[in-house]
Amino acid sequence: MAELKAQNASYEMEDEVSQEEQIDLQPSDTPNRPDVVVVPLSPTRKLEKISRLEKFIITILIAALIGLGLLTISLRTTISEVEQDVSNLQENVSQKQAEVTRLQQEKNELSKSERIQKIAEDKGLSIDSDHLRKVK
Repeated sequence: MAELKAQNASYEMEDEVSQEEQIDLQPSDTPNRPDVVVVPLSPTRKLEKISRLEKFIITILIAALIGLGLLTISLRTTISEVEQDVSNLQENVSQKQAEVTRLQQEKNELSKSERIQKIAEDKGLSIDSDHLRKVK
């Protein structure tokens, strides 16, 4: 029986402890609040947290990006102008080649021996075909 009393006593103690824990677990009247309250910062306060070096680096990067953009636009404009000039020159060359070809054909037509003989006969000259040479 002594053993039964010891077991019963420990059981009664566990009941007392569990009742105390239940009291602690019940919600209290005051709500739990976090230790640190995070207040959203305004943009000026956010900028105050950025160091001068970081601001300088960001400014340099933005300026470099804008500069590269302008340089790219300038280079593309220059390239398109040069391409336009090249196409104009190619067009002029092709026109001059066509004119040279036309003038060579005209020269060949004017230097035909039949034409020269006809003009000579109209002027009253006679041409001996044996002594006629064609010079190129």
